[in-house]
Amino acid sequence: MTRGVPHSSEMRAEAVAAVLAGTALTEVARRYGISKGTLGNWLAERQIGTVGTDQHARAAHLTERLFDLVHAHIDAISAQLQAATRPAWLEKQSAAELASLVAVERDTTLRLLAGLFPTEPDQPELAAPAEPAPGPGDDDR
Repeated sequence: MTRGVPHSSEMRAEAVAAVLAGTALTEVARRYGISKGTLGNWLAERQIGTVGTDQHARAAHLTERLFDLVHAHIDAISAQLQAATRPAWLEKQSAAELASLVAVERDTTLRLLAGLFPTEPDQPELAAPAEPAPGPGDDDR
C-alpha cells in the first residue's frame, strides 16, 4: 500500500462495485492493495454523489409536476373563459359569482407559479428606521 500513488478511475470503480456487490471491505482492500480507509473514502464520495443526484432528480420531477399543474390550470381557465363568453351563461351569473370564479383561478395559478420561482432565503430585509417614531409623550413644540 504505497501512499500518494494515484489510482485509476477504473480501479476505483471496480473496488467500489465489488463492495456494493457484497464483498467484504477488508477483502476488496486486500485484493486491490489499498487501505480500508481509502476504500471507505471512495464509498463515501460515491454516496455523496448519489445523494446529490437523487435530490436533483426529485427537484426535476417536482418542477415537471408543477409545470403540468400550471398547464392544466391554464387550460381550465381558457375553457372557463370560453364558457363565460356565451351570452346565455353570462346572463345567469351574478357579478359576485363571476368575480369569485376568476379570483380563485388566478390565485391558484399564481401559487403554482410561486412554487416554480420561490423567493431567495438570503434576500435583504428592510432596514430598521433610523430614529424611533414619535410617541404620545413626545412634545412637538
